[in-house]
Amino acid sequence: MLGRVVSRSFVGLLASAVLGVLVATPALAYGAENYQVGFAGTGVAPGTGFGVGFWGWCAFGGGTGKLPTSGTTGDCNYALYIHTSSGRVTCEQSVDVTSWTIKPGAIKIPDFFTTGTAAVNPASAAICFGLFPGVFPSSFTDFDTLIPGLPGHYGLNGFMGFVELQIQVTAISP
Repeated sequence: MLGRVVSRSFVGLLASAVLGVLVATPALAYGAENYQVGFAGTGVAPGTGFGVGFWGWCAFGGGTGKLPTSGTTGDCNYALYIHTSSGRVTCEQSVDVTSWTIKPGAIKIPDFFTTGTAAVNPASAAICFGLFPGVFPSSFTDFDTLIPGLPGHYGLNGFMGFVELQIQVTAISP
C-alpha cells in the first residue's frame, strides 16, 4: 500500500515538473528574435477636429552576434486611427519582413531598413496608411521604417507634430 502511494506521488510530481518545464519554455512563434520594438503616438491639429493615433510592435530576427545589424526575418503589426470633424477610420497593417538592416536613416541616426510585403485590413482603408511617413507600402525594398536601430527608450513628444510619440527598442540576447 505504501509503495503504491509513493509511486503515485512520484508520477504526479514528475508530471508537474514536466508541465512546469513546458510552460517555462518560450514559444518562439516567429523564430529567434534579435530585437523587439513597441511604439505608440497621438497627434491633434488644434482647431481642426483632426486627430491621429497609432500603436504597434515589430520583431526582427535572423541576425547573428550580440547586436546584429542585419537579419532575415521580421514581423510588424500596428493599428492607426484618424478622426476628423466629418468622420473617422481605423485600420490595421500586418507586415512580413524578409530582410532588415540597421543603417543611418533620414534623421541621421541608425534606423531599421526593411524589405518585404504589407497588407492593410480592411483593404478599403489603405488610403489612411499613405498619409504618413514611415508607413509600409504594400511591397518594399530597403524601406526606412523610421524605427531607431539602437536599443533604448525614445520619448519623442513633439516630433513631427505628435503630442506623444514613444518607441521602445529591446535587444534580445542570443
